[in-house]
Amino acid sequence: MRRLIILILGYRWLFEVPKILHRNISLNNLMLREEGDKIYAVLNDFDLAVSADVKSTSSKQRTGTKPFMAIDLLRPDPSVHMYHHDLESMFYVLVWITSRFNNGEEITEPPLQEWAANDGVTVTEKKSFFVMMSEPSLLTPQFSSFGRRVVSMQTMFRDGFYSRTKYLAELLLAGSECSFSYFEDETLGGLVTFDKFQKILDTKLL
Repeated sequence: MRRLIILILGYRWLFEVPKILHRNISLNNLMLREEGDKIYAVLNDFDLAVSADVKSTSSKQRTGTKPFMAIDLLRPDPSVHMYHHDLESMFYVLVWITSRFNNGEEITEPPLQEWAANDGVTVTEKKSFFVMMSEPSLLTPQFSSFGRRVVSMQTMFRDGFYSRTKYLAELLLAGSECSFSYFEDETLGGLVTFDKFQKILDTKLL
């Protein structure tokens, strides 16, 4: 658990200090380096990275590694890449690790194979169902105590997506009489943030 938290804190530093959106958070791009009694987060592969301060058409493209890509970015017309998309990818990495690995080895017949399917439509449907409807995958013995945190993260993203859907529906119904015209999409209405992500993981474990 402590190592997972270190990875989250490392990515938060990347976004908030040099202000970089990595845009390809995946299992193979997240690493830890140990030096003596200290552990450092290492994030690899910055080929798709962009400045977090710049919102342009260059960041409106399908980027990432499919099993860990955000749902919005898997759609035929992907949105501009935002930091909640990288947090969503981080969530999928955590789910992948905790349900497919035990004591450093991948289990036989691991779950979530459909997330690696070549069909983007299928992956979108499977992930949408996972976030919005399904119970989390069965965790391996090594991560059995992580279940509550996985459910809390799932709920965080579910609430964010519901909030955005509700806003868009109300906007459509209001039409020309609409008195509200803004939704904070970067954090899905303030519901998906680093602070909330870290609180779920419980930084006191450090």
